[in-house]
Amino acid sequence: MKYYVTDYAVKTDCADLQTKEFQKVFDLCKEEGGTVVVPKGKYYVAALRMWSNTTLYLESGAELYGSDNCEDYEVFPIPEGMEMRSDMEVISQYYGTPWENYRRAMITAYGEKNLSIIGEPNSVFDGQNCYDPNGEEGYRGPHIIFLSCCENVLFEGYAARFAGNFLHEANNCKNVTMR
Repeated sequence: MKYYVTDYAVKTDCADLQTKEFQKVFDLCKEEGGTVVVPKGKYYVAALRMWSNTTLYLESGAELYGSDNCEDYEVFPIPEGMEMRSDMEVISQYYGTPWENYRRAMITAYGEKNLSIIGEPNSVFDGQNCYDPNGEEGYRGPHIIFLSCCENVLFEGYAARFAGNFLHEANNCKNVTMR
């Protein structure tokens, strides 16, 4: 099933954060999967959670901008029984950064399967260099994409720029393809 975000109260070229509206569309995919389609235009979001069997599809000219305020990024809870594996245990000891804040991102998934983030030419994720003065090294803010323990992941076709931290973090993931 395809879900065009603009059919679900998301406005094109609106300077307001539309995180809640976007998340409602992602949540339509929670049980049976689907494709979340973002048409051409500018959209502003903070933390979005993806589910298994979901594709985020950016049409040509679609631009997703992250909030420039770190406080807008929800830190999603780690699912019960899932063991996170990353270098954060060492990084938090070294820099004193809380583990929870490190997981802030525009797009997040934990333990999901069959995820795709696909963009047509001229589609982009822009983190707006959102920095956190309390973050790792005194500036690191949200990632563009943060995946942990996911399987069968495809990143394809879009550009990602100006992240406050990594553009992509896919720790302990299996079968990841990036084109």
